Amino acid sequence: MQFYRTFKRPVAIGFDLDDTLYDNLPVLLTAEDELHKFLISNYPETALLSVKDWTNLRMQLVDQTPSLKSDFTTARLQALYIGFQVCGYSPEECKQGSQQALSHFLTWRNKVNITSDVHQLLSDLSQQFTLFVISNGNADITQCGLARYFDFAIRPSQTTPMKPAPDLFLQAQERLGLSGDDILYVGDHPVSDIVGSGRMGWQNAWLNSKDLPLDHYKKPLMLPTFEINKIEELALLIK
Repeated sequence: MQFYRTFKRPVAIGFDLDDTLYDNLPVLLTAEDELHKFLISNYPETALLSVKDWTNLRMQLVDQTPSLKSDFTTARLQALYIGFQVCGYSPEECKQGSQQALSHFLTWRNKVNITSDVHQLLSDLSQQFTLFVISNGNADITQCGLARYFDFAIRPSQTTPMKPAPDLFLQAQERLGLSGDDILYVGDHPVSDIVGSGRMGWQNAWLNSKDLPLDHYKKPLMLPTFEINKIEELALLIK
């Protein structure tokens, strides 16, 4: 641990999910591949569209409807519906096919690889702190096998913008009934996680697993309370 600001033992600890508790890129690549295979196998006309085509459809939809930027699940469902239309399916087939395809994708999207060390860490921390999740993604803590450690998990929607906007942090703080410095938030993203929680007056821990400099092309940054290179270092908080 490398400390940058004064640390106070928290009452509650919040976690990001993707790329904090597990490596998310392989999960998403596999989920996209399995989705594409499902589509071609069950709806052959969708072979007209490549994985890149489906991605472009989703990105175009988000550009046209900015509120979808904070709701990955709805954005994907609507893009799937449009893709089925492009491939010539009937409205009923579009509805049924997009819902089936989304369900298949989410099944694979939640097949994350969580190490035994991370499970042990969360189990130990949950004995001494209230644990919760704030994630911009659409991973589900129940399907991921993590629900037993956390009191609650919240994520953005079309009406609740994603981190670093304050909305999700405010929701969590109201549910916890704690002041800012009683909360520690842990995440890998220097803007979404560290700037977002820091603006709330929360303590925060930046997971810098790739030993990167603290900079980002989007926005000015702020120093975290402390920096860690491995999530397991949080075991030092246990007394």
